[in-house]
Amino acid sequence: MFKLSDPKLTYRVPRDTVARSISFLQTQGALRHEGVVLWPGRLQGGVCEVTEPIIPRQITGRLSYRIPNDETFRIIRDVAERGLVIPIQIHSHPFEAFHSSADDEYAFVQHENALSIVVPDFAAFPLAEFTKQARVYRLRPGNEWLEVAAEEASLILNFEGI
Repeated sequence: MFKLSDPKLTYRVPRDTVARSISFLQTQGALRHEGVVLWPGRLQGGVCEVTEPIIPRQITGRLSYRIPNDETFRIIRDVAERGLVIPIQIHSHPFEAFHSSADDEYAFVQHENALSIVVPDFAAFPLAEFTKQARVYRLRPGNEWLEVAAEEASLILNFEGI
């Protein structure tokens, strides 16, 4: 039985989830603000089927985003009531894609082997470029976010139709 923290878990992400996420991040980018989107899913064997994007209420700026505590608790309750988990978050940066110290501290997903996807340039690129532009980070023991090599990321993340 696979658990959310299992390093061998793979993820299936529908094209629409990625498209809606990138669209939101581009809208934020037009304001010159970062943004974050959560990807809940359902565990089915060794695969987590992402169901839809959740765009939380958030406070954003040029170099940051923050989800207020009451919104965090609302999302956790809603997801749990639907029998889902949140294994992945995606957020934007104004320039290069990397996991900053603020990203480390304020990550919504905080379980071992959680994934955090970072996109550069406020996601100002075509959807077809997503897998080339995005950087994937995994939360390792000791609360350390480490970048996942592109080859490994392509094995654990199946972006359907992209």
